[in-house]
Amino acid sequence: MDAVPDLAATWRRFAQTRDIGLRNQLVESHLELARTVAALLYRHRGGLEVEFADYLQFATLGLIESVDRFDVERGVSFASFASIRMRGAVLNCLSGLSEQYQQIDLRKRLRQERVDSLRRPDGASRDLFSGLADMAVGLALSQLLEGSGLVQAPGEMAPTYQREFYDATQGRQLRETLERLVQGLPEQERRVVRYHYFQNIGFTEIAALVGLSKGRVSQIHRQALLRLRQEHGSQPSLSREL
Repeated sequence: MDAVPDLAATWRRFAQTRDIGLRNQLVESHLELARTVAALLYRHRGGLEVEFADYLQFATLGLIESVDRFDVERGVSFASFASIRMRGAVLNCLSGLSEQYQQIDLRKRLRQERVDSLRRPDGASRDLFSGLADMAVGLALSQLLEGSGLVQAPGEMAPTYQREFYDATQGRQLRETLERLVQGLPEQERRVVRYHYFQNIGFTEIAALVGLSKGRVSQIHRQALLRLRQEHGSQPSLSREL
């Protein structure tokens, strides 16, 4: 990845300007590296009862820190530099997890952020039933994104309810449909959805990464799900689920 000319030029410009847009490009160019590091550590987790989603989140946060700290003048491969830091970030975070957090905290926090973002602000000119319908559809899309297998470790078995709900063909079609719809979102919405659902990053961390307030990230998340709702009518694989 580091050998790509455009990426090398982006590193040089970022080193000179510290521009947040360039920072985001560099992070997104290496998200697959974060997934690989997370998957390798997850495979060797032993008896530790922590989901792959946690590993992926910690590795992604380590990646973000690596981009901020990388010195292009040292002549070291970013992949090598970041892999070490991501591994350390995952292990450090895992060592500090309580049993309760291991079981419920991350999923609970992410899901609560999604619910909060789908609530319309006070004074919005919508009737109660329309508001509830929007939230119901938004939460359904949220569940599809989370249950699509997009954040599973390579080779990891889906939870029982997912295996019963989707057969192999349906699961593949759902992933392809969701990825296509998400890719078609406007840049800000696409970035928030990908960080939140594909990398398991919370709204607070996304806000710090993209230079926006947590409230604004929440609004963008809502806009993205509503836009996906508008687009899903032409997608049979999603229409059946909603």
